Amino acid sequence: MFGHRPPFRQRLAGFLMGRNGPDTIYNVCIWSSLVLAVLGMFFDSLLFTLLYFGLFAYAMFRFFSRNVVKRQAENRAFRNFFGKFRRNSALRKQQKADKEHVYKKCPSCNAQLRLPYRKGEHTVCCPRCKREFSVKIR
Repeated sequence: MFGHRPPFRQRLAGFLMGRNGPDTIYNVCIWSSLVLAVLGMFFDSLLFTLLYFGLFAYAMFRFFSRNVVKRQAENRAFRNFFGKFRRNSALRKQQKADKEHVYKKCPSCNAQLRLPYRKGEHTVCCPRCKREFSVKIR
């Protein structure tokens, strides 16, 4: 009668083609807005409601954006910035678990040195800048 219409799934796929879709910033915004919505139910604050709607709107903007290159660059910068914290915390956790070594920084180049755990005062040569300095291990 009216011709053949493609199924809903095909129409939706055609609509979403060429759009950014979900990424890390989208996920952070959605989960943050969910937390703010729950907090808003308990505290009945206009601030929580505005932040909730703002984050949700920004997440939807990112999801449906057709400027994929710009959204990917933003997401890459976001992941690089917050990835430093994740890497540093994992490194500190690994160093804390290592009972056979002590980690010290070179005073001139800030290189992280892994030294064997031997009590006393030692002279250490930095492999990066070749500067010698003394280290006290307790």
